Amino acid sequence: MSNSRIYYPFTSAKPVWAEGEETKKNVTLGLYANVEKSYKTIILKIATSGFYRIFINGEFTYYGPARCAKDFYRVDEIVIPAEGKELHVAIEAVNYYVGSFNSVRQPGFIQVELMADEKIVAATGVRGFSSVRLTDRVRRLQRYSYQRPFAEGYRLCSDVYQWRMGKNGENTEAVEMRVTSEKMLVQRNLSPSRFPKTVVKMIEAKGTVACHVKPKSYIKDRSLVNVKEPPEGTPEGFPEAELEWHLTDEIQEIINTSFQKTELSYDGITRLKSAQFEILSFECEKSGFLTLDISCKESGTIYLLFDEILREGDVNPLRMYCCNAIRLDAEEGDYHFQSMEPYGMRYVKIVCESGSFEMKQIGMTEVVCSEPISKTYQGTDSELNRIYDAALETFRQNSCDIFMDCPTRERAGWLCDSYFMAKAERYFTGENVIERNYLENYLLPEKFSDIPEGMVPMCYPADSWTGNFIPNWAMWLVIELADYQVRTGDMGLIQAFKERVYGILNWFLQYENDDGLLEKLPGWVFVEWSMSNEFVQDINFPSNMLYAYMLEKTGELYQDQECLVKAERLKELIRKRSYLGQFFCDNEVLKDGKTELSGKCTETCQYYAFFTGVATPKRYPELWNTLIESFGPHREEKELYPDVYPSNAFIGNFLRLMLLHRYGVYGQLLGEIKGYFLYMADKTGTLWEKKNELESCNHGFASYVAVLIEEAEERKGGSR
Repeated sequence: MSNSRIYYPFTSAKPVWAEGEETKKNVTLGLYANVEKSYKTIILKIATSGFYRIFINGEFTYYGPARCAKDFYRVDEIVIPAEGKELHVAIEAVNYYVGSFNSVRQPGFIQVELMADEKIVAATGVRGFSSVRLTDRVRRLQRYSYQRPFAEGYRLCSDVYQWRMGKNGENTEAVEMRVTSEKMLVQRNLSPSRFPKTVVKMIEAKGTVACHVKPKSYIKDRSLVNVKEPPEGTPEGFPEAELEWHLTDEIQEIINTSFQKTELSYDGITRLKSAQFEILSFECEKSGFLTLDISCKESGTIYLLFDEILREGDVNPLRMYCCNAIRLDAEEGDYHFQSMEPYGMRYVKIVCESGSFEMKQIGMTEVVCSEPISKTYQGTDSELNRIYDAALETFRQNSCDIFMDCPTRERAGWLCDSYFMAKAERYFTGENVIERNYLENYLLPEKFSDIPEGMVPMCYPADSWTGNFIPNWAMWLVIELADYQVRTGDMGLIQAFKERVYGILNWFLQYENDDGLLEKLPGWVFVEWSMSNEFVQDINFPSNMLYAYMLEKTGELYQDQECLVKAERLKELIRKRSYLGQFFCDNEVLKDGKTELSGKCTETCQYYAFFTGVATPKRYPELWNTLIESFGPHREEKELYPDVYPSNAFIGNFLRLMLLHRYGVYGQLLGEIKGYFLYMADKTGTLWEKKNELESCNHGFASYVAVLIEEAEERKGGSR
């Protein structure tokens, strides 16, 4: 790691956190400063171990930070409009201190400096900030999911938000802050985050419920029942017996007693009394903070239940093994509520368990791509336009600070997904600044804990608490670096990665057999979400194809002739060992010390062969013609080649589309894009992780479809 990446933006502020609570789970603190004089320019600099929100004069203004590698922290510098007024500056900070896929487990700290006309008016650890512990957010709750930290629940009283204006209320208590160790700070590098607002469009249904109805059995996710404390493992959290509220049990005790489908335009106001509900919908799936103005007429409880899709016309908040539920216990009064965590949803079901409520401006403060979108497209085909718009929406929602897989269950920066998203970033923004930050996160640490030396995490910033990793994703990292170099010409980052790249290569060496093929790879050997993943041992040919391609790209990046020769030798060996005369076989198995082909062939294996250059249309014309003429989105319906297991969206179908593009089959490419994605675009306005709706319905990698659409439209005059 080069020290040139570290900088020191703070003049006097120190990193601080509540005394004795740096390693306590799910702690929420508030910092407040008052700027009394009129200033022309006010700049707030901030870094933290968790996440923060900024409120200026009680209004939400900003959320951050941009996520960074473990033990490194990106600094936001936010310009605050002064306008000659007195300013109330409030910062809400949460530190989860549990392992997760969307951030790293680190001791709590926050470091803030408020500068007005180049004068320090407030700095943590020095002067100007008062600090409180915020207790309106219920601390002892279950995890939101196995991959993400805690769910949300609140106790709202009439003075709950007064601390943001410098007046402590019932849900705040003074806290002593202590200075912590110095932190390694890194520049944000990205444009300021953007938070557009949107409101729900339709009332899908309304009706009544019965609450506290005990089901025969409860659905209990692993993130609830398997929590542990370090060093025993993770997921970390609060044991079930210690929860203050048990959200997933509570929502399973709510059953509909009447249900009226309405499909009415939203009129801007929702009134609910005890045992009533209403289901509202956005124009398409949106991601960000669920936001609503609440007027509580009679004290009670409401639940905000949400999801990307409807099941049998209703919201199932447990569909993706998530706790898509927020509980609000409110006293009489008015509240402008906004969730602390960003979520993804198209539908929200508001259930009034008790009391009486009037709600307005129900909507979303979106958390979207920080970089300006410079690309627009409107073709003559309305179906392709809808898919394109869904791809753009998918990109916006999965690129707020790093490349994410989804804005829902994980919000995680997975390799391989990033390979496709980087192409989309270049297309939509004309730059690759998000990708550079994403790659830099993999470069900053000296080493990664809990996984073998030389290997890299499958997603990052994240905690590898099980010790699991995907060896294939390390290959995709190198392949992405080669793409990045072509896109940007940034040889500085490529050279900085050289040691890490060769560390990856050295790790793989120990699993080469006498022939040079990778054999019995450990970890989670991942080819794609299909039967392809059932044939990953003992010698998996898609993995070896990718290995050869990684070696080729390493040779190109670092002018390494040995890697280039080795890559070509492996490709030739794979051709001889894997090709059965009609299709490539997925794997060889070891029996009595000898290898033999399993005979199992998957559609995806064929695409790996062509993607990596093991196969070309010229070298294997019959196979290529078979893939072009008989495979695609409708093959299963036609019952063609039933013995060749079909691909899924991630990543077989995408490799297929890339190959159609590479070899100029543009007309067919556009038709297949419709077959693969139109039903997704029409249902959620976003593109999905898999062919079905059982998993994420908004997956970042799929945004690459927009690139394919425009380029194929431009070139289809020469299509096959």
